[in-house]
Amino acid sequence: MTFVRTRGAVLASPHATVRPVNEPSLSVRMSLCLEDILRERTPLFDGLDALLRLAAEDPGLAGDSDLQRLAGLLAEVEHLPVGAARAHWSAAALARTDRELMDHERRARASAHYSCRRLQETLTQTA
Repeated sequence: MTFVRTRGAVLASPHATVRPVNEPSLSVRMSLCLEDILRERTPLFDGLDALLRLAAEDPGLAGDSDLQRLAGLLAEVEHLPVGAARAHWSAAALARTDRELMDHERRARASAHYSCRRLQETLTQTA
């Protein structure tokens, strides 16, 4: 349960979320995630998965065409272990699927980077 202060009164609200003071804003976290993807500091599909999870927190981005394009790229590999799901796969299974994942990543990289750069521009304009 979260407590919310309104006009001097403190109310309990099960729907309110409290973010720690030192946690960056959603737009900053999305910008950092985009930088990680574009500078290839994270595997492409891991980065897209993280980015789309962040973007889901902002209803204003629901219809963004670049996010939809990135979601489509990620959907192409939904049958493969991406991100945290890799921890639940055996080493032998990962060895069998990693080549296919790398092939998808190689084919999708240019399109993903283009959409990420456009999304950066969108976030900059709305900030």
